[in-house]
Amino acid sequence: MKKVLVIGSGGRCHAIVDALHRSPSVDKIYCAPGNPGIARLAELVPIKETEIEALAQWARENGIDLTVVGPEVPLSMGIVDYFREAGLKIFGHTQKATRIESSKEFAKEIMRQAGVPTAAYSSFSDYDKARDYVMSHSLPAVIKYDGLAAGKGVVIAKTEAEADAALKDMLLENSFGTDRVVIEECLEGPEFSFMCFVSGTQVEPMPVAQDHKRAFDGDEGPNTGGMGAYTSLPFISEEDRRYALEKILKPVAAKMAELGCPLSGVLYGGLMKTDDGIKVIEFNARFGDPETEVILPMLESDIYKMFEAVATGNPLPEMNWKDEAVFGVVLATKGYPGAYEKGFEIEGLADVETTVYHMGTAIKDDKTYTGGGRVLMVVAGDKDVKSAHDKAYNEVAKIKCEGLFYRKDIGHQALVATKNARILDGKKVAEAIKEEVRKEVEAIKAGNGRIPRLAVVLVGDNPASKVYVNNKVKCCEQTGIQSQLVRLPQTVSEKDLLDVIEGLNKDPEVDGVLVQLPLPETIDEEKVINAINPSKDVDGFHSLNVADLWNGHTELVPCTPKGIMYLLKANDIDPEGKLAVVIGRSNIVGKPMAKLLLDANATVVIAHSRTKDLEKLTKQADILVAAVGRPRFIDSRHVKPGATVIDVGINRDAEGKLCGDVDFDDVLPVASKITPVPGGVGLLTTATLLKNTLYCYKQHTKKER
Repeated sequence: MKKVLVIGSGGRCHAIVDALHRSPSVDKIYCAPGNPGIARLAELVPIKETEIEALAQWARENGIDLTVVGPEVPLSMGIVDYFREAGLKIFGHTQKATRIESSKEFAKEIMRQAGVPTAAYSSFSDYDKARDYVMSHSLPAVIKYDGLAAGKGVVIAKTEAEADAALKDMLLENSFGTDRVVIEECLEGPEFSFMCFVSGTQVEPMPVAQDHKRAFDGDEGPNTGGMGAYTSLPFISEEDRRYALEKILKPVAAKMAELGCPLSGVLYGGLMKTDDGIKVIEFNARFGDPETEVILPMLESDIYKMFEAVATGNPLPEMNWKDEAVFGVVLATKGYPGAYEKGFEIEGLADVETTVYHMGTAIKDDKTYTGGGRVLMVVAGDKDVKSAHDKAYNEVAKIKCEGLFYRKDIGHQALVATKNARILDGKKVAEAIKEEVRKEVEAIKAGNGRIPRLAVVLVGDNPASKVYVNNKVKCCEQTGIQSQLVRLPQTVSEKDLLDVIEGLNKDPEVDGVLVQLPLPETIDEEKVINAINPSKDVDGFHSLNVADLWNGHTELVPCTPKGIMYLLKANDIDPEGKLAVVIGRSNIVGKPMAKLLLDANATVVIAHSRTKDLEKLTKQADILVAAVGRPRFIDSRHVKPGATVIDVGINRDAEGKLCGDVDFDDVLPVASKITPVPGGVGLLTTATLLKNTLYCYKQHTKKER
């Protein structure tokens, strides 16, 4: 029987100790420094995880058969090298191998050499150069501190202000240390974590999981060390998992071994399933936290045998895992990941019937108190995602502490994927439209023709408008269309704005003109819209274009209705003979949407949010389009069972959270098909904008001939 020393103190180490406690090979477990929860399963050793010499001396004097390292800091300090030089058996990567986590730039170079798909990037140590790079590229951008930052050194900057603040924080204020930053393109798609035991070129996979980094519901707020995690991801297929193993994790392990820094611990792949396939977000050189807390409870095999095989370089045993879903919810101290107070009493722990891993607790007079940022993680397993989710949250509700908060939407992507409604995801349709445009632009280039150009006018500093404009510019870059961004101050006069538009109207190199709405209150939006030459009105809002639409004489249809029709067609939803109700009477969405549905032989009713007996009306609709501009206005009372629901709205609710016109969670079980927010209609709006730009270009080139 073996004696094992686990190094670390958080929830991850609690889960490792718990797995070792189930091992028939292990007689005695020690943990340095551990925590009050771990103390129930192991004897605590009062040595800090960074005191490498003291840990090695203690392990030697106490006859430890194997040491297991949990956190990344001692690995990056070379604890494995030190232990091995002292003749001690240890599970974990060497200091050189740990660079795959401790240096984002090193990891990117390994991926490049191994031919592993990842986001395009550049790295900087100079603030001014980094800022210039970000400002010259499309937003959002992913800004990462190059070194270790406890899972918090990543910012997804959606605005120039956010990007600048992140760069100042990392390069000028040195919040995480003195190092470089890596700036990456922002990928889109569901993220997932894939951990493997690795010994040289041997790779033994674990189940995949998904964690939640943002502090608050709806993936809002700052990055944290992780607010919860779960396994059994319905959106990651066995084919996806096999691809990630064979094309990403194994090639990286082989390349590390080839370069003389073989892995000998856990390789954590932070991956994303994009429309272009699975790509790497990051690598970690140890067990993930909080993913470990939901993955190791699934293990049926003897984990000691795996740890020992990796530590000695022997053949890795095959591991067996339970066929179940596991959910874990983190309870954190209010204020985390910023400043917070400690010492709040925690009650109700004795009533919890599932596993509770301690992350940051303290014990005094047999009472448990908060002692860190992340405090507890409640974990529950069951036959499927929904059952495990409900069990975990039922147990969380038993814990009482005025100083704690937790996210209430852990696993929301899995729950959506397993409900009845089919999600009408606009991403694939939008990408297909952009690819069609890209091919047409490539053909124009091949024929030495003038490249289509879109001019976008941005007035003021509205953060949402900046995001929309950046997305449009980015899509132009992706398809080869030239973009011309005209920035005007918030104080610009109506006359000066109209003069700018007139200049763009007369410019023969400009095919499309778009003025981003909303405009300052001092400017008449309708006058501005109608000042754009109708033949360059890519938004399709000009009164003449709206009139021509109803007369059937134009293809310059407003982008959102045009995109919705693409979405319906791509999902084999035929409006013919159906009753369609459109809530919203604007010339931007409501009225043109009604016309397009009429053209598709639907029976159409245009309603208003104040229409009498609105619920009775919408309850009859086979297709319901909500363009109200009111947060979660449409709920299940408005929806006919089995209806198709198209949510056009992007709003902020009373708490400032992003939401649509439709109460998504309430309507989801009733509808047969529904668009999410975001990810449904918005992407299509931008894609059809490019189609309209190309149409304007073709009309102009015809006249030029």
